[in-house]
Amino acid sequence: MGGNVDEDYVRRGNTYLFQVEGRDNYEVTVEIDDMGEIIHSECDCPYDLGPVCKHEAAVFFQLAEIINNGSVKWDTKEASTKQPGIEEVLNSLPKEELIKIIMAISFKDATLEKSLLVTYSKGDREEELAKCAKFMQAVVRKYAGRGGVIEYPKVSAFADEIGSLLEKAKKTEDSLLALDIIILLLHEAVEAYQYADDSYGDIGGLVSDCFEVMEDLVLGEKLAASSLKQKLFNRLLEDSDGAIYEDWQEYTIDILRLCAEVADTEELRVKLKSKIMAYFNNSTTDDYRTYYTERLLHILHRLLVVYGTEAEAVQFEEDNSAYASFRKLLIERANKEKNFEKVIALALDGEKSDKGYAGRISDWKEIRYDAYKKLSLKIEQARLAKELLFDGKFDYYQELKELNTEDETTFYSKLKTSLKNDQRWQANSVYLSLIKYEKDTDEIMAYVKEHPQYIVDYADLLKEDYKDDVVILYANHIRSAADSSSKRTAYQDVCSLIRRYQKIAGNKSATGLVNELLLRHKKKRAFVDELGKINSV
Repeated sequence: MGGNVDEDYVRRGNTYLFQVEGRDNYEVTVEIDDMGEIIHSECDCPYDLGPVCKHEAAVFFQLAEIINNGSVKWDTKEASTKQPGIEEVLNSLPKEELIKIIMAISFKDATLEKSLLVTYSKGDREEELAKCAKFMQAVVRKYAGRGGVIEYPKVSAFADEIGSLLEKAKKTEDSLLALDIIILLLHEAVEAYQYADDSYGDIGGLVSDCFEVMEDLVLGEKLAASSLKQKLFNRLLEDSDGAIYEDWQEYTIDILRLCAEVADTEELRVKLKSKIMAYFNNSTTDDYRTYYTERLLHILHRLLVVYGTEAEAVQFEEDNSAYASFRKLLIERANKEKNFEKVIALALDGEKSDKGYAGRISDWKEIRYDAYKKLSLKIEQARLAKELLFDGKFDYYQELKELNTEDETTFYSKLKTSLKNDQRWQANSVYLSLIKYEKDTDEIMAYVKEHPQYIVDYADLLKEDYKDDVVILYANHIRSAADSSSKRTAYQDVCSLIRRYQKIAGNKSATGLVNELLLRHKKKRAFVDELGKINSV
């Protein structure tokens, strides 16, 4: 069949572990349910052309015989006499015996051998980097299937294993060597985008981890000697030119940003500025050019904040105020100086610049509103609060209400009518929030009659004043939901609605509705089963 299945096996609950001897030795894990049906299996062999390999197939026959003959064994946890654990056994062995065991395991597992060498052996810079490179190659070979591709079920384990190099980097006292290890891993992680299915974002997470450890390393050396910082700077600047980042300009910018943290001499800053200027026109599209340019400008701004004067930093922000992030920096300064007129002017500029981007315009309006409030410009406040309210910001209702100078009933009626007549979805959302906030049950009932699907949301609010209407609308909603349901999870949702309906309409009405649904959907066995659970409660 697929090799010899070892008669000895381990059982943990409904999970069985078998050893299969073939060209190599493999471990097969099989999980069954309480009826003896196989619900999951896996083998650590490299086969990837189908759902089940030949070793799993051989184990299935062996397991069938075990179950049918009733000769099931239990693992040591379930045995009547406690057997020593692996840690206890290993602790009792002499050093020579442990070395033999590790050598035997390493002989069968090239990745483990490389991992042990990377972790525990010491060498010069070239030797250490060579060991790291060999370890990464072994990990890639371990997880890559035919064609050199790592499928998504294996990517997480691959990223975790190859990412163990970051721990080595953290423990390496030589900062330059640690940086080289991180860069080596970062390059492999970026390359892995091409040969690994990153559907779950594990490779992206590994790249982020590389930058996080790199940043910790660089920031940790900010107080080091200038000679070390210069070496770190030069290594980072050199790597920023790497061809590996050709399609990942954001990574280049992240590296340049770290260069700024150790550019403590004018010579280094000139180098960095020159490099940044060379990148300004490299983006392929206007959108990307704007995004990357803004990030690069912030690196230059950082240099001015740390090494320049405040006047230079402010002038830089003024010169680049067309970018939202720099405009916000100017607004922060103006707020600290209580120059709220300038805040208003900057926010208005932002609204003009971001015309067509509703979310951004709303942010600028909120900044402007706060400035009006600090200046006690109540007319401007009221006008802008209404705009923000109609844009979907319900928090401004209370602000608008406090600024109102009309009769409250008239104010509420006008506002409600305006919101109802506004066709935008944001206004409709605010309208619903408004009538609920004011507990306007007449208006809510009228809305629910036009939109009966909302009865579930407003039933508790309406049941005191409109119980009969609520009961009818709720029951009709349940009937509609039952008619459109076709699977058990949907049937369970309907039954959940019935239980909530029962609290409003009472047991008699709920029982009548359940009986009606039982007759109406008697061919839906799963639904009948779920409805039966309601009757039994």
